[in-house]
Amino acid sequence: MKHLPVSIGYEIKRIRKEKKITQAELCEGICSQAEISKIENGKNSPTIDLLQQVAKRLKVPLSMLFQDHLRSDVFQSYDEQLANLLRTNHYVDALKLIKHLLSTAGYEQVRDLALFYQIIVQEKSGQLHYLEAVQSFEQLLNKEHLWFDSATLYLRIQLEMANLHVHYGDFELADDLFQNLIQLKYETIELKKVRIKILYNYGQQLSMQKKYLAGLKITEQGIQESLQMEDGHYLGHFYFQRGYFTQQLSGDISDIQRDFTMAYSLFRAFDMPIHEKLLLEEHAEYILFLT
Repeated sequence: MKHLPVSIGYEIKRIRKEKKITQAELCEGICSQAEISKIENGKNSPTIDLLQQVAKRLKVPLSMLFQDHLRSDVFQSYDEQLANLLRTNHYVDALKLIKHLLSTAGYEQVRDLALFYQIIVQEKSGQLHYLEAVQSFEQLLNKEHLWFDSATLYLRIQLEMANLHVHYGDFELADDLFQNLIQLKYETIELKKVRIKILYNYGQQLSMQKKYLAGLKITEQGIQESLQMEDGHYLGHFYFQRGYFTQQLSGDISDIQRDFTMAYSLFRAFDMPIHEKLLLEEHAEYILFLT
């Protein structure tokens, strides 16, 4: 049910705008406009009593406010399946599932997801030149509904394009995309988590280009925003990046030790043995304690 607050807020906002009702008109006698705004942006979870009043004001069945939750669950399920197939290089199986989704999926969001993965698989398996893959991503981004229906996927497509440019050494094109992405507004928790991933990937690009001072700045943002979000998924990576950037800039050794030790502790806490091993192989002398 982790998608529920965002999904319900999305549906309330969509129906309200469709019926040309302002937030002030919707919340009158129900709650404050600030509360409705937080619900629509996925920041607050509404009570059932409030939802019943909102549904009545919007003149729709209560069940209609839960429709996007169903789409989200289906979307997430196929997203996880396809991501696992790519992670294990099972491209043939991935393409079979993609073909099935493109012909049978009832939700356009899921078909867009399938197209996204199809481009990735075709590029990785050599069926598409990387510039053809970028062009295919751009065509997918041009779908008018995409940003409104799935802002997360919209951002992920741009991130994948940036990473392709990095992989093939087109750093200037990648930098333009990353700069555009980090300047966008990220209002929901789900989108802010995508932003954290974008910051990490941008830091990786700057590291490859040996732009250590710029990379340090991006990494600092990543650490701050991860802590604010209480999201630890990339926190170990960010501490690793900051330790590396500080090392390359000949910074204070105590700061380098602190960051590599934090990265090591987080990699162990989140069960990331590959990253833990890499850290130990390259920077073990900076880790203050080993467990």
